[in-house]
Amino acid sequence: MSKAAILILVHGSPRLTANEEMFRVVERVRERNTFPIVQVGFLECNEPDIPTAIDLCAAQGATEIRAVPYFLHTGTHVAQDLPALLEAGSKRHPHIEFRLGDFLGYSRHLTDILAERTRAV
Repeated sequence: MSKAAILILVHGSPRLTANEEMFRVVERVRERNTFPIVQVGFLECNEPDIPTAIDLCAAQGATEIRAVPYFLHTGTHVAQDLPALLEAGSKRHPHIEFRLGDFLGYSRHLTDILAERTRAV
């Protein structure tokens, strides 16, 4: 039986309020009950880091991890660092299927939000 996890990949910040907002986003995703496992993994500055988050998904019985970068652009982190971390996770957990989704910048909805915020200024 398959058990899918969503892993939200975040850069992380030394600024605590920025991380609190991210944890609220993760909680909202969790409340939707779309995936039995919802986990956040931070690239820098915070816990759990991405390797630990992958291990947490595995410990909860994930058979598939759908990783989604909470990033706006295809910088080095999105193009190289995140895929490398998922590849390392795949080697540690070969029984889990890993899928990497697009970063947020591809979304037309973000353009709509940008226009809305511009009108509000």
